[in-house]
Amino acid sequence: MRKIIVLLSFAFCFSSAFGQNSGAAPPKAENVRSEFMNAKYWSKIGEQADPMRGFTLYSRNLLPNPDGQIELWVKVVPTNLEQFNKQYELGTNAAYVLQYATVDCGRNVLLLERTAVYDANNVRLGNGPAALTPKSARDRVKPGSIGAEVFHSICIKL
Repeated sequence: MRKIIVLLSFAFCFSSAFGQNSGAAPPKAENVRSEFMNAKYWSKIGEQADPMRGFTLYSRNLLPNPDGQIELWVKVVPTNLEQFNKQYELGTNAAYVLQYATVDCGRNVLLLERTAVYDANNVRLGNGPAALTPKSARDRVKPGSIGAEVFHSICIKL
């Protein structure tokens, strides 16, 4: 057994020293981001219809976790960009918000995590203000909010 481990270690070191690897070069971060942001990989799951502060929700990678919760990426695209940015205290060049959400339909719980704000060119502008990720459980699913629409779209519509 020891000989096999030594032999495998030697083979690994030898192939690494001469630049051999089993696959192609890893993709550049820009390519991964542009591929992730590609609209064809996102599905519309809902919308908030208020013409002044409305938005459309898109999802990607919707998967159940071992605890019975649903995890997904949510892309929030405002209907009225100027009003949306003002309501959520975003900069004037913000075009959409990307959040990672965990939804527990059985317990009526939604957590919006890993928030990022992007411009129209898919350049990240920052994490966004607290208005996008409320910390209080009481405020998480407020009627008309992003969280309420995500919860309704995942737990009721789907």
